[in-house]
Amino acid sequence: MRVRQSAKERAGILLLAANRKTLGRKIKFEDLFDLALGLVTDEHLTLLQERSLSNEDQKERLREKYIAIHGSISRDAFTGYMMTADFQDFLNEQGSTDSSGILGTRLSA
Repeated sequence: MRVRQSAKERAGILLLAANRKTLGRKIKFEDLFDLALGLVTDEHLTLLQERSLSNEDQKERLREKYIAIHGSISRDAFTGYMMTADFQDFLNEQGSTDSSGILGTRLSA
């Protein structure tokens, strides 16, 4: 399994801290990994799914919401709609922005 260098470094720091003890066997990466996986909740999985969305994915999700409320609209027409003042009202109705009005910022917490 490939692991990003930053994750390896974080794991290394945690393992050093976990192994600062006078008794007991050495704690291995597998021990830390198994414990961490056991702590993952459905909320964490949802957060990971949200973070995996590209801007195009988020745009398509908004277009699907628009279609459910207002009826069919092509991708191109929706892109044009995104450049209107009415689009900000639509975003506010969907709760997809923070107070700055930037799309998707609520999801990246």
